[in-house]
Amino acid sequence: MPEPKIYNIVANLTGIDWGIMLVYFAFTISIGLYLSRRATKDIGQYFASGRGMPWWILGTSMVATTFAADTPLAISGLIIKQGIFGNWFWWCQVPLHVMGAYFFARLWRRSGILTDTELVNIRYSGKGARFLRGFRALYFGIPYNTLVMGWVNLAMENILGLTFDIDKLTAVFICFFITMAYSAVSGLWGVMITDFFQFFLAMGMAIFLAIAAVTNMGGMDQVLVKMNEIYGAAADSMISILPKNYPLPPLYSEMLLPVSLFAIYMGMVWWTTGNTDGGAYLAQRMLSAKSEKDSFLGYLWYSIAHYCLRPWPWIVVGLVAAVMFPGIGERNSAGEIVANPELGYIAVMLSILPKGLLGLMLASFFAAYMSTISTQLNWGASYLVNDFYKPFIKKNASDRHYVIASICSTILIGVIGAVVTFFLTDIFTAWLILSAVNAGIGVVYIARWYWWRVNAWSELAAIASCVVGFVFVYLFINPKLFNPETTAQFIKFPVTLIFTVPFSMIIWLSVTFLTKPTDENILLEFYRKVHPGGIGWRKISSKIREDFQGRTLATGRNLLNGLLSVAAVYFILVGIGRTLLDSLGAGLVLFLGGAICSGILYINLSREKWE
Repeated sequence: MPEPKIYNIVANLTGIDWGIMLVYFAFTISIGLYLSRRATKDIGQYFASGRGMPWWILGTSMVATTFAADTPLAISGLIIKQGIFGNWFWWCQVPLHVMGAYFFARLWRRSGILTDTELVNIRYSGKGARFLRGFRALYFGIPYNTLVMGWVNLAMENILGLTFDIDKLTAVFICFFITMAYSAVSGLWGVMITDFFQFFLAMGMAIFLAIAAVTNMGGMDQVLVKMNEIYGAAADSMISILPKNYPLPPLYSEMLLPVSLFAIYMGMVWWTTGNTDGGAYLAQRMLSAKSEKDSFLGYLWYSIAHYCLRPWPWIVVGLVAAVMFPGIGERNSAGEIVANPELGYIAVMLSILPKGLLGLMLASFFAAYMSTISTQLNWGASYLVNDFYKPFIKKNASDRHYVIASICSTILIGVIGAVVTFFLTDIFTAWLILSAVNAGIGVVYIARWYWWRVNAWSELAAIASCVVGFVFVYLFINPKLFNPETTAQFIKFPVTLIFTVPFSMIIWLSVTFLTKPTDENILLEFYRKVHPGGIGWRKISSKIREDFQGRTLATGRNLLNGLLSVAAVYFILVGIGRTLLDSLGAGLVLFLGGAICSGILYINLSREKWE
C-alpha cells in the first residue's frame, strides 16, 4: 500500500465561483425566512409542517437528509479502507427501509403523534412510560444526535480546510452560523422545502464530478489498469462488489474473513440495529404526510433513491482518488503524516473542476451539509420540547412560548454538535461506533408495533443492554486485552453483533415477562387507532368489535410486495455497479431482473385500496 503523503492542492476559486456560492446561500436563507411565519404558528407547524406534505417532497427530503457532506467522503474513502465491498455496511439495510415502507409507514401516519418518541404516550402506560419518554428525549435528542452532527461537521471542516486553508475552529463556526441562519426560524417547513432543492443540486453535481473524473483519467478501463499498477494484488478485491478474502489491511479481527462479515451484515444488521421501524427523522417526515398513501410512497421513494441513485457516483470518484492521490493524508496533532483517504474526494474535486463548476460543486456540498444538519437540529429540538420540556417542565404554556423554546433548543443542540466535532477524527469510525452502540435495539422497535406484550420497561431494557453490551465487548472481549503483543485488531462493528444482540434480547425479553403488561385500555385504544394486525395482537383484537381487516398491514400480500421491492432494489444497485466496472452483459441481466420485479409490483400496488 502507498505510504501516507500530503499533496499540495490549491483551490483556484474565481469571482464566478464565489458568486455562485453567494446566490445559493441567498436562495436558501430566503426560503427559510419566507416560511418562518407559517412555521412559527405552533409546534405542530414547526415540527410536522401541519401534516400536509406530499410524498414527493417528504421522500426527497429523506434522501437529502441522509445525503450529508460526510457521505461522499466516507464512501469514497472506503475504497482504500475496505474496497467497494465495505459499502455493504449500509447496503445490507435495504430490507430495513424497503420493508419499512410496507409495514411501518402507514402506522406512523395513523398514530397522529408529533414525534416518534411521543409513541410512548399512546403505546405504553405507567411510570415506565413516563420515564421512557423523558429518557428518550434527552438521550437521543442530545448525545446521540450531536454525535451525528459532529461527524457531519467534521466532513465539512475537511472540505473547507482543504479548499480555503482555514483552521478547524473557523470552519466549524462558518458551518454552524450558515445553517442556523434559516433552520432555527423556519422549522420543518424550511427544512423540507430546501431539502428538495438541495437534493437535486447535490446529486446532480455528484454525478457530474464522477463523469468528469473518469473522463479526466481516460475512461474507467484506465482507472482500473492504474489501480492494478499501484495496489497490485489488492486491486482486484478493492473493486469487487461481493466479498472476497482480500489482502487489504484488516479493519476487523483477523479471526473473521470478509465473507463472514458479509454474512453478519446480511443476516443480522438490518433487523437488529438502529431505528428498524423507520423512527427518528424519517418518522418525522412520515408524520408530516398529508395521507397514509403519501407516507407510504414517500418512504418507498426514499428507499429506492437512497440505494439505487446515490452510491455509485461517490464510489467512482473514490476509485479515481485512489489512483490520483494514493496515500493521501494529513498531519496529526503530533506532526506526523497519517493516511486519510476520506480527503481523496475533495482532492479530485479541487483538481479537475474548472471555474464556475468548482463553485457549484462547493455549493452542492453546502447543500448536502445543510440539509442534514438542519434536520438533526429540528428533530432534536422536537424531542427536547415536545417530549421533555412540555410534559415535564412547562405543561400548559402558549403556542408562542413553545415555539420560542423550540428555537432556543435548536440553537443549544447546534452549539453542542459544534463542540463534539473537535473530539472526532474519522467519519467512518464514528459511523461504526454509533452502529455498535445501537446493536440489538432494533428488535424491540419492530416488536412494539406487532406484539402487544412489549411494554415501556422492554424498551428501556433494550436501550440499556445495548450500551452495557457495547462497553463490555470493547473492554473485556478483545484480543489485545489478553495478549498485548497480538497483531489482531480490536473487535468492531458488525462483529460486535455476535455478542451484543443475544445479550440484549435475553435482557429485554426477560424484563418483558417479569414486568406487568401495558394497561389493556391503552392497548385497545392503540389497536383501534393504528391496527397493525398479525398474530401478535390476537389477544387484544379479539376483544374489539370493529372490523379492521381491510386496513391491517401484517398480510401475505404486503410481505410479497416488500420482498419484490427488496429484490428490485438489489438487482438495480448491483446491476449499475457491474455495468460501470466490468460487465455490461451481467448488468443488463440484473436490470432485467429488477424490471420484472418492478412490473409485478406495479400491478399489485395498482390494486391497493388506499384510505
